[in-house]
Amino acid sequence: MASTATVGKGSLDRGLELFNHLARTKGASTADLVQALGISRSATYRLVERLHEDQYIIQTPGGQWRLGPSIARLAMAAVQSVEVMDVAPELLRALAQQTRESVSLGVLNSQEIVFVYRELGPQSVRVSAELGARRPLHATSIGKAYLSGMGEHERSVLIRQLELRPHTPHTITSKARLEDDIRLSLERGWTEEHQEFDLSSTCCGAPVFDHSGHVVAAISVAGPANRMQEQTATFGPLVSATAAAISRQLGYERRN
Repeated sequence: MASTATVGKGSLDRGLELFNHLARTKGASTADLVQALGISRSATYRLVERLHEDQYIIQTPGGQWRLGPSIARLAMAAVQSVEVMDVAPELLRALAQQTRESVSLGVLNSQEIVFVYRELGPQSVRVSAELGARRPLHATSIGKAYLSGMGEHERSVLIRQLELRPHTPHTITSKARLEDDIRLSLERGWTEEHQEFDLSSTCCGAPVFDHSGHVVAAISVAGPANRMQEQTATFGPLVSATAAAISRQLGYERRN
């Protein structure tokens, strides 16, 4: 019984090593796999034949082994079953501890952002943006973050539909200025909102993408304006990195 368990575990380990090797190299010959796995040629042939039978790996005309459609189906099923709320809270809690400010997650609803998660940092000030609260896209860092994650044409169409109502003297009410602000945010790597919705607060934001590369949410760090104004250059990269980490767990792979 112990012997059978050991063999089974060894076979599984070798199969996973093979998958990981092909994922890194994008293709390998049988001889390459023998060396990479550190097992005999006959054992490698048996493993390869079994995985090829169910199309977990396929062989190119040139004799290279590659990951096959069965692996692709498993991977797609895995990433499609993961939702933002499955992975975001832990990372947002860490961001709140790093920044010590309020951290939020929002999703698009019509032409507004709706807060679906909030984490208060150790020195955060409790504000009115409770779960379910709605915020305008043009006057908040989280809203502008969502806009920045959209394709250029899709974003332009949505911006043309927005009513850019002023909330403070600092609110952007020009569609051309909003487009420029989004372009600057894309270059910088995160969005900023300086007392544009509420004179008492300043925020940084970044978009979250799913496995298909579509924006599905946005996150932000918000705090009192007098404290946050000096912190945007520090907190911006943290927000961007956290959004990227959430996106990776949703299966997103950035392409240059």
